[in-house]
Amino acid sequence: MAQSSRCIDRRNSLGENRLPRNLRRLRPIFIAATSLAITFGFLVASQGAMAQNAATETKLAAEKSLGNSSAPIKLIVYDDYECPACGQFYEQTLRPLIDTYVAEGKVYLVHRDFPLTGHQYSRQAARWVNAAARIGKFEAVERALFDNQMAWSEYGSENPQGIMKPFVQAALAPAEFKRVEALMQGCESNDHDELKGCAVDPEIQRNIASGELLPISYTPTFIVSCKGTTYPPVSRGVAWPLLKQFFDQLLSQKQP
Repeated sequence: MAQSSRCIDRRNSLGENRLPRNLRRLRPIFIAATSLAITFGFLVASQGAMAQNAATETKLAAEKSLGNSSAPIKLIVYDDYECPACGQFYEQTLRPLIDTYVAEGKVYLVHRDFPLTGHQYSRQAARWVNAAARIGKFEAVERALFDNQMAWSEYGSENPQGIMKPFVQAALAPAEFKRVEALMQGCESNDHDELKGCAVDPEIQRNIASGELLPISYTPTFIVSCKGTTYPPVSRGVAWPLLKQFFDQLLSQKQP
């Protein structure tokens, strides 16, 4: 007798008419159960992907934050590296804040990018800072760009051509700059649209989207949270003595 060239799993080859009557009655239940199992598996996979994305976003946000995440006060700042008001707010308010209340564990400072399209080089600056954040050098490069804002921005008088790369390089060790430069492959552009292939643009885009939900019309805009209370956004710079006074009042309040 000639042998078949195929091995058939006969458990799955029986037609409906060959099934016993009592099993045929169970067929709709089997189909429904199979459909439910597939749907459940899809939901579990989707939840897993969502959890992974959330973890990635949390990690990226932490890379652009300073201080202890358990600090009683959380300060979220949306700013634009080319915005003169943001530069003033950084130099006169955020730097003394970083050196005191952030260093002392009283304030957790979170940076979010909101490059305004009216500022020609703001998106490019955000890309450099985000690339530096990926290697743990957020603070150094943010400080370098704000300290030298008038040297590279269109509002400066020294060389307002958007050439910020030398300031980034000066703020980093040679090996660190090479790593940042590698992350900037496909990102060196003044285009405000999200660039395909730019590794840091998705994070910038997430920051912009979260700001648009507030919504933000001006930079700097900051939000203060303390002991379960989140205060309305403030869209202007505030002098450090005034902000410090407000923080001291919050810190003196008892937990509700």
